[in-house]
Amino acid sequence: MARILVTGAAGFIGFHLVRALVARGDSVVAVDNLVRGERDEAFVDLIGQPGVTWIEADLSRESDVAKLPTDFEYVYHLAALNGTQNFYERPMDVIRSCTLPTFFLAEAMRDAPLERFVYAGTSESYASTVTRFGWPVPTAEDVPLSIDGVDNPRWSYAASKMHGEVVTIQAGRSYGFPWSVIRYHNAYGPRMGDRHVVPDFMVRMREQRYELFGHADTRSFLYIDDAVRATIAVGETDECAGEIVNVGGTDEVTMHDLAKRMMAARGIDAPIVLHPSPAGSVPRRAPDIGKLQRLTGFKSRIGLDRGLAATADYYLDGRLAGVLDD
Repeated sequence: MARILVTGAAGFIGFHLVRALVARGDSVVAVDNLVRGERDEAFVDLIGQPGVTWIEADLSRESDVAKLPTDFEYVYHLAALNGTQNFYERPMDVIRSCTLPTFFLAEAMRDAPLERFVYAGTSESYASTVTRFGWPVPTAEDVPLSIDGVDNPRWSYAASKMHGEVVTIQAGRSYGFPWSVIRYHNAYGPRMGDRHVVPDFMVRMREQRYELFGHADTRSFLYIDDAVRATIAVGETDECAGEIVNVGGTDEVTMHDLAKRMMAARGIDAPIVLHPSPAGSVPRRAPDIGKLQRLTGFKSRIGLDRGLAATADYYLDGRLAGVLDD
């Protein structure tokens, strides 16, 4: 039984990660400030389980970080303010939530008995490199990071996550703790909020309003159960210490095809009103997950249609799926 800190525990990946760790018997300290994470029935049930210690804290405040215990073997630092709409509408909140907590937390854990400090990065950090410089897709971890214009609020998140990667790596080197950076690529599933393409379109489906933005853009998607398995594998595999590792799917689809498959999951056949992408949206994104597979042996288990069906059950019927397995 490991003692583990999960920040951003009320958020999407954090919630499902805590659920998986508790299910196998770990002792988890779950931290969130509930700015974006939801204190819904599922979360209240989760933090009430044996093995979970719940702490409500704002990690952008050094005083709150100083109150955390430090006797952890693993830290999964997922706390951030994500969501494409937030990048445009709340850039200062995004920057604050994605920079200060990483700095304060890394310093606070400098004397902890860490076996790994895992930082949640993002594919947004290299999106501009692909667009502006034609970097290959699928994209590996050696891609240079860049932002395409400091005046576009979209890059508030990407720039902040670049900062987090640098802080994590240099803190690990300076303070002597092992680290891993995970760059997530379009994880999706139940309870991910409503400011991402999958839940956003499903909310429109519920309203019988079939509109889609960025229909020609392509992405690869990974169901949340697979993303959690990959996260734990990176955190606990010795070969992943000191490595940046992509976590994502291998099947690249257009947003138009994705929308049609979401509708098919509910037997809906209707025309879709197509809109262009918002400013700064990346036309194509898919990860090279060769390193993840090579170092951990990871294989995804949940196909896109199965995952979309489970996600629709949540957003359209309010049913939170258990762990899936194709």
